[in-house]
Amino acid sequence: MTATDSTADFPSWMPSSVRETNATCSSAKHDADIAALVERSRHGCHESYRRLVERHQDRIYRFCLGWVGNVEDAQEICQDTFVKAFSALPRYRSTDQFSAWLYRIARNHCHDHYRSRRHRNASRNRPLQPGDSDHFVSPAHAPDETAVRSEQWSRLESAIAALPVPLREAVILCGIEGLSQDECAAILSCSRRAVEGRLYRARQQLAERLGQQAG
Repeated sequence: MTATDSTADFPSWMPSSVRETNATCSSAKHDADIAALVERSRHGCHESYRRLVERHQDRIYRFCLGWVGNVEDAQEICQDTFVKAFSALPRYRSTDQFSAWLYRIARNHCHDHYRSRRHRNASRNRPLQPGDSDHFVSPAHAPDETAVRSEQWSRLESAIAALPVPLREAVILCGIEGLSQDECAAILSCSRRAVEGRLYRARQQLAERLGQQAG
């Protein structure tokens, strides 16, 4: 196994986005639609910005949830991300991919949350609970299969949460969200090779943790 095999060895029961790292829509029409919505939003069109939020909020929320491990905080950070993004639209460069720009804003908010967490009410910062996995993925399967997948996803979720932040970010972006390694590198402000290395180390640690849980 090499570092370039970004999704090798991820379990087959993961969502398809976890097994296909380039699942993000990148068609010219999609990009043109986003660019048009961004341009209208920059000129104060709230309806256009609402449509941008609708297209991106699930992905940004999942990223925040995976980062902070708390549903309530993830919702707050996601909302703050879109508020911040709207006010920062005049500084948005059209050469940037809008989704990557949003991820960077969300990541900064997650870092701020982490730094200030010790000043917050400890009771609010509960870890992810088994049922919270539904916020990541809710596949339509038969009850028995859904229960099995829920247990498997909960195990994976716990293992991801235990990863060091740089590895966790790479797994969330490339594994769960299906971004390419180049897109991930742009968001994390690092090289593609660094992303490959983080994914490789993440696979090793996840395999070890999942093996321990299974044992």
